[in-house]
Amino acid sequence: MAYSLRHNPYSISVILSICGGTLMKHKIILFATLALISIIGVTACGQAAANAVPAAVVAAPTPDMAAYRALLDDARSALEKSDFAEAKSLAQEAARLNPADNTAFGILQEAAVGEAADDYLKNLPDRRYRIDTEHFLANKVNGEPYFILDVREADEYEAGHIDNAVHIPLRELTQHLDKLPESKSHPILVYCHTQKRATHALVVLRELGYTNVYNLEGGIKAYQEWTENNPTPTPGPTATFEPEGPSC
Repeated sequence: MAYSLRHNPYSISVILSICGGTLMKHKIILFATLALISIIGVTACGQAAANAVPAAVVAAPTPDMAAYRALLDDARSALEKSDFAEAKSLAQEAARLNPADNTAFGILQEAAVGEAADDYLKNLPDRRYRIDTEHFLANKVNGEPYFILDVREADEYEAGHIDNAVHIPLRELTQHLDKLPESKSHPILVYCHTQKRATHALVVLRELGYTNVYNLEGGIKAYQEWTENNPTPTPGPTATFEPEGPSC
């Protein structure tokens, strides 16, 4: 099955436009270029292996399909968890095992571009655009009309989610923008399991013009821990808390 960057929320144009400055653009171009070079290199090796006919052997050995499928499953799982380095490693191993199939190369492509986005996100201050559980619940009970967005996978959502959360997996986010509020200034709170996927979603949404998007700090894991050990906030004054905005 063929894959395309147009299906990936981490498009090169999104990554570039987020960076703002020329120097950061050059850095991201370098990340993306190196990522794509690695893909091209693996692809070339795979196709060469597929097309070459050994002198002593007429037919290439049949790949171990069970092992190949297991590697693909593990690579997809790593990709869903935003563990891009692990996804790349597993996809590369799968591509070497069965270079005639494009599926592994598609996963490798997604992981490489996601990893480039990760490198950008590492430069963000720790608390930028984040709201902790206590202040989220306090704001909510005092009338803040959050649109709550869960970007985890379907099985994670079904196992438990925040009340009234709308489910759109991160990998499908740009295909379902019609589910988001019409007003791009409407407050949106994004969460995943621990916060990593939600941070990627936040970057994409802010680049698309949604100006009031924030992450739930620590994800649903932190939310569940806090709600298990603290009473639900009641209407009334709360300590002032403003997520850190952009520095430039």
